[in-house]
Parts: sequence; structure tokens; C-alpha cells
Amino acid sequence: MRNNQSRTLTKIWVFIAVATVLGCLVWTLNATAQDATSEKTAEKLQVGFVLVGPTSDWGFNYQHNQGRLALEGRLRDKVHTVVAENIPENAEAERIMQRMIDEGAELIYATSYGYLDLALKVAAKNPDVTFMHCLGNKQSGNLGTYSSNMWEAAYVAGAVAAMTSTDNSKFGFVAAHPVPPILWILNAFTLGAQSVSKDITVDTIFTNSWYNPAAETEAVNSLANQGVGCVYILVDSGIAGVQAAERAGIYSLSQNADLSGFAPEGWITGSVWGWAQLYEDVTRAVIDKTWKSGHIGGGLKEGYTELAPFGPAVSGEAQQRARELSAKIAAGELTVFAGPIYDTEGEERVAEGESMSLTEILSFDWGVQGVRGLPNQ
Repeated sequence: MRNNQSRTLTKIWVFIAVATVLGCLVWTLNATAQDATSEKTAEKLQVGFVLVGPTSDWGFNYQHNQGRLALEGRLRDKVHTVVAENIPENAEAERIMQRMIDEGAELIYATSYGYLDLALKVAAKNPDVTFMHCLGNKQSGNLGTYSSNMWEAAYVAGAVAAMTSTDNSKFGFVAAHPVPPILWILNAFTLGAQSVSKDITVDTIFTNSWYNPAAETEAVNSLANQGVGCVYILVDSGIAGVQAAERAGIYSLSQNADLSGFAPEGWITGSVWGWAQLYEDVTRAVIDKTWKSGHIGGGLKEGYTELAPFGPAVSGEAQQRARELSAKIAAGELTVFAGPIYDTEGEERVAEGESMSLTEILSFDWGVQGVRGLPNQ
């Protein structure tokens, strides 16, 4: 009996010893694998993305995240990215950017318009880190700005809208804030529509929020009650707006992402960000050490923007017109903000034979003739 117990104890101790050795071996292998992964990650350029909203908004933040994912896919051996979403345009954004840097980030994409001054402050404290700010108009030695010439697609969308809503020359526009990046689109959309019909006007409502579905719905309903035939939605996520337009029986367009599935009957088209190519181009420049501070941008030609799919109400003629306009803009044969252009007060802002410079476009603080509802009106 005692011998059996002894043999049993011996087996138990042998089992424990083997398990311990195997456990140590597994731990060692895991630790080695983790170290190898960390070493591989450390060899890559660390890139941080700061987003003002959720990556699931199917709009502005969603498109930025799609660009980030595409960047990792295209440069998987050279880049590792991290993303922080739902970061407000206040000191929290500054703290998040600094934390990313403390954890190894060498390139920061600050994607929201209101991050500019915060990013400039963090950039001044971290001169060896490259910063890129979306939609801004101020740079520093290690902070550049970037955007897509969305006004090109918006101009084409305006022409398509005018050729679709032929029995109503009263259009609507729902937007977050009266800031330059929104005024680019508002003015381009208006000019594109007026290239088809000079009588078109655009009534504008600002929600004063990048994302407020209730306010966006209310704004669309208000414009529909005023008799508009179509409405352009320019907030972080246009879903609520285009759905409200669908229910009201009016046409809709939107910016950021393709929302045709949310308004299957009234959808016309929209302008879509093409961040994948831009992020690859800028990040490669940082990796190759050819990056210089300034403004990086492009439009239909570079693939940084494109037109969303057309809705069922858009005629073949309108689609052909869209293709022709897009080709002319990409080839440099058509300039969106070419004179003569008059403002809402009837004052000439761009003379015939002249065009607005990129700096002037990026600093837009006025509306073109036909736009109604701006704060200074």
C-alpha cells in the first residue's frame, strides 16, 4: 500500500515538473513571439489618427478610418497605425496626441477642422514629430495641412442635381458650421447647379454641430416645408438627413461617403473623400524623408475625391454631363471658382478671366450669389 502511494506521489511530482517545464517553455515562446512582434512594430513608422467622431458613422470619420486601413494594407511592412475616435475639439485632443507621441508615434493625422490650434501647440512641443492637419489653413515647420478638392465633386453634383430636379429651382443645404471647408462645398454646389439654371437658389441651415441627427432631421423638414426640391447634407454623418429627405419626398445629396442605400428613391449623388491615396502619398513622403510642411491636396485627377453613385432618378443625360464635367476638371480645362463670381450682396469677388487661388479657397468666408441663410445675411 505504501509502495503504491509512493509511486503515485512520484508520478504526481513528475507531472508537475513536466508541466512546469512545459509552462516555462510556452511562456518563453510567447514572450519571444511578443518580443519579435514588438521589434517588427518598432521598425515601422508609427502613425496616429485622431477622429472627432466614431469610425462607424458611415460618414466623415468612417472615411478617414477607411483611409487608415487602406494605408496599413498598402504599406503593411512599413507602417503601424493607431486610432483614437470620439475625441472632442478641446484640450482632450491635445492630450491624446501627446500620449500617442509618448507611445512612439512619429506621424500624427489630426482629422477634424477644430483640432488645428491644438495640433500646432503639440507640434511646437515635439519638433521631431510630423503633424498633418485636415482642412486647416495654417502650417508650422513640422505641421502641414491636407484636404481633398471636394469642391470639384460638389460642383459636378450641383449640375447633376439641377438636371434632376428640373421642376424646382429652390434647393436646400444642411451643414454643421459656417466654416471654410463647408463654404467650399456650399459655393461649389451652388455654382454647379447654376451652370445648368441661373435661377437656382440655395437656402442654408446650420445645425452648429458635426453630428446631431435630431437637428439635421428638423432642418431637412424645415427646408422641405419651405418648398425646396432637393437638399445637400454636409455633416459628419448624413444618414439622418438623407432619410428625412426620403420621407419628405424630396431629392438628397450628401458628402463623405456613399449613402445611396439610405435613400434608395430620392438619392441623386454626392462627393466622396478619397483618403486612401492621399494617406499613402503623404506617409511615403515621411518615410522617404522628402516631406515638407505646406498644404497637400488634390481632387478628381489625383483620386483624392470622387462622385458617389447615381440614384435612380438621374437620367442618362445627366450622368453623361457629370462624366464630361469631371473629365474637364481633372484635365484642368474647367476651374470651379473661375470668374465672374458675385457674392450674396451682388458684389463681384472674382473678375472674369481670373480664378481664386488655393489660399483664397481654403479661407472662404463668404457665399456666392444665390446662397441664402448665411450668418452675415
